[in-house]
Amino acid sequence: MHQLDLSTVRAVALDVDGTLAGPDSQVSERTILAMRRVAALGVPVIVLTGRSRRNTLDIARRAGVQHVAIACNGALVIDPATEQNLAVNPMPASDKETFRALADDLGLDLTWWTEHEMYVTRQGPMAELIWQLNNERAIVADPDTLGDAVVLKMMAMADEAYLDEVAGEIHRRMPTAQRSLDNLFEVVHPDSTKWHALEWALRRYQIDPALVLGAGDGGNDVIWLSRIGFPVAMGNARPEVRRVTLAEAPSNADDGAAALLERLIEVQEALA
Repeated sequence: MHQLDLSTVRAVALDVDGTLAGPDSQVSERTILAMRRVAALGVPVIVLTGRSRRNTLDIARRAGVQHVAIACNGALVIDPATEQNLAVNPMPASDKETFRALADDLGLDLTWWTEHEMYVTRQGPMAELIWQLNNERAIVADPDTLGDAVVLKMMAMADEAYLDEVAGEIHRRMPTAQRSLDNLFEVVHPDSTKWHALEWALRRYQIDPALVLGAGDGGNDVIWLSRIGFPVAMGNARPEVRRVTLAEAPSNADDGAAALLERLIEVQEALA
C-alpha cells in the first residue's frame, strides 16, 4: 500500500462487503470518518457495491457522500443527495431464465432483486445472508413470477467447496456470472457491471480512470480494478483480485479500507 504514489489520485471507488465492511458486515465508524475526510478534500468517494439500494444509500449518507453511489453490482446508479435513480439497467428475460434454470439444475439457493425488494425461494441461508448484509428481510416468492419482474440482479448460493466444483458449469452456461463472495455467484445485465457504472460516473465527473484509487476483494471487483490507475486488494481478497492489483491493504477485519483512506489523506494534505 505504501509503495503507491497517491499524490495524483482524483477519485476513490470502494467495494463494500469484504472491503468497507468488516467480517460482521458493518462499516466501522473509523471507516466512515475516513470517507468523510477524503470527501472533504474534494476527492469524490464512490461507493460501488452489490448491496441493495436502501443499504447503499444508508452507507453513503453516513459518510456524507455527495457523488453517485452504485448499487446492485452496477445495475443501479443513485444520487445520494436527492435519492434519485440516475441509471437503472435490469436483466434481460433470457438471462433471468438461464440463471434460474442453472440454479435449479445445480441445487443452488436463489435470490432475485428488484429496485426495492429482494426475493428468495425459501427461508434459508440465502435469506439469512441478505439480512446480514443489508439488514433487510427477503420476501419468499415463487420463482415463476420472475418472468414479469423487473429484476436488477440475481444471485445463487452454496458452500464454497461445492461452488468450486460447479464453477466451470456456471461459467459455461452463464459466462457473465461473477463470484462476488466465496459462496455466491451473481449476475446482472451484461452492460451494467460495476465497471460500466463506474465508467459512467467518471465520465460524469470528467475524471480519468488512471487517477482513481480503488479497493475490492471479490471476483466482481476484478474488471473495474484492472481498469483504474491505483487498484488495491484487501488483505482478505480472492486470488483473482490480487493478480490485477498493484498493492495490498490490511484485511477488512483490521479496518484495511480505513487505513488505505487515511494514507491517501496523509498524502493529499501534505500537498495542500
